[in-house]
Amino acid sequence: MALSYEKIVDLLKEKNYRLTDIRLAIIKILTTNEHLTLAEIVEQLEKEFKNVNLMSVYNTIDLLLREHIVFTNTFDGKQIWYDLAQNPSVHMICDACKNVVHITDSEILQKIDLINLSEGMKKMAWEPIHFKIEGHGLCSNCLNSGEGHNHFDDDLD
Repeated sequence: MALSYEKIVDLLKEKNYRLTDIRLAIIKILTTNEHLTLAEIVEQLEKEFKNVNLMSVYNTIDLLLREHIVFTNTFDGKQIWYDLAQNPSVHMICDACKNVVHITDSEILQKIDLINLSEGMKKMAWEPIHFKIEGHGLCSNCLNSGEGHNHFDDDLD
């Protein structure tokens, strides 16, 4: 489950971080949206603040990454997207239309065998901390429209 705005603020207060208006606004944006780029975060901030100091935005994002409050994703291999940290963090990406869906359904998440993945990591002398899993395929819209059929489809059957 994702962290709430209040929980994030409390975590940062406990560690004596300054909670500036811009920092609080960034946290609010991240708790109410998914898959945001830095440009989208700045765009939303500009609705509330006249002059957005990009260095403050970068510093806040760095802080949230360092404290494992936010994860980065690069679904298209180019653009970095930010999401609140969840464990596991599971996304489905349509390779045709590039739609990204964050999987939160507990029934689906239970079918992901994280126990065996964790045990495998431990056998390799790694301590599991969190999992980011991404599945690629075709969404129902693209599948029904016939878009995105590629040569890999036959290999999956």
